[in-house]
Amino acid sequence: MTSLFFATIFLFLCLPFLLGKLFKIEKIFPPVFLQIILGFAFNASGMLDWLKAHNVDFLKGPLAAAVDGIGWFGLLILIALVGGASTPASNEQKTWRFVPISLSGFFFTFLVGSLIGLQLIRHFSGVVGSNASVWHSALTLGVTLAVTALPVLIAILRETGLTGTRVGSLAVNAAMLDDVWLWLSIALLLSVGKSTAHFLLMFAYLAAYAVFMLCILKPALRRWYAPRAKSADPGVVLIFVSIVCFSAMLTDVIGLHPLLGAFVAGVIFPKQAIANWRESLMNFSQLLLLPFYFILTGMRLNIDVSDSSLWLLAAIVTAVAVLSKFSSVFVSARCTGMSWRDSALLGSLMQCKGLMELVAINIFLGAGLIGPKIHAALALMALISTLITAPAIAYLRRRPQVLETATAGVPAL
Repeated sequence: MTSLFFATIFLFLCLPFLLGKLFKIEKIFPPVFLQIILGFAFNASGMLDWLKAHNVDFLKGPLAAAVDGIGWFGLLILIALVGGASTPASNEQKTWRFVPISLSGFFFTFLVGSLIGLQLIRHFSGVVGSNASVWHSALTLGVTLAVTALPVLIAILRETGLTGTRVGSLAVNAAMLDDVWLWLSIALLLSVGKSTAHFLLMFAYLAAYAVFMLCILKPALRRWYAPRAKSADPGVVLIFVSIVCFSAMLTDVIGLHPLLGAFVAGVIFPKQAIANWRESLMNFSQLLLLPFYFILTGMRLNIDVSDSSLWLLAAIVTAVAVLSKFSSVFVSARCTGMSWRDSALLGSLMQCKGLMELVAINIFLGAGLIGPKIHAALALMALISTLITAPAIAYLRRRPQVLETATAGVPAL
């Protein structure tokens, strides 16, 4: 078991890195999608079945549990860091322009996605989850189409030089608020179908958890950090990770998802406390931990490339997700006074799905709220929507208009 475990770590970390460098794949696909494609290739090629026949099972058993645990730990850290950036840096009046943009973008796409979801359920198999009703699965599909990928969005802003512009700052702030709607929606969807007594008990536990985290632990962390504010104490990282795991444990016990707890832990932790370590922790999570999560995600994908209905389903959800999110953000941005081109830039950025989409659909698949076929279609949608973002931004930026910078009243994050 020991040698097999270390061989698995070597395989999961080195193989996607070497393939990306050797064939220059990282210039076409983000690393996360290369990892998913690699995992899917293991599944589609029959390699997983061959390994299982030789007592190596990546999907069930102690080896799978150990590798899966590494990936989930990395995901907890990443989501906590995203939560830690979820508060805008300024309270100036114009800062809050992102609120109506986020509200309209998320909930309009959610509404359209839910209605389209009802039609997809009628015409396609493999959409309704094993533990969900028709309406439950339709609402879940609406949430998945409304997601915006904050971590990937930040990377795209850096690569395209939009960091610090008004459009870039608005996109980051709106995507942060989208994450709040996402986790609240996940919490509600996971609680549907429970008995009234169970729901009330869970709500009471959730209220007690919120009071403890926001009214007790958050002030305590501020007092603890105050005398350490001017030093780069490595103990801060240990405390941060400990709080993340503790909060994730609490939400899991309550009956919600551990990632919600990780997000809340990031929100309450002092912003400046982790500032010196944010990039290091982010790189540690993305380079050494998350490959396990996403390779296993690829291994669990059931994509029948010969199934024309799957590709049709993927095309429909992609079109609905991209057009609904883009149009709603574009219209709301125009209503707040932004130019045509900047509104289009913002809409193009906000439709990006990326990592957060994959996290959400994995949660919903595991909870039995969506079926395996729609899960595969949504994974394809996440890939497509992310890949079209950078080319769309490059095209729009060639239009003759000077981008307004963050000095216009929207803070640069």
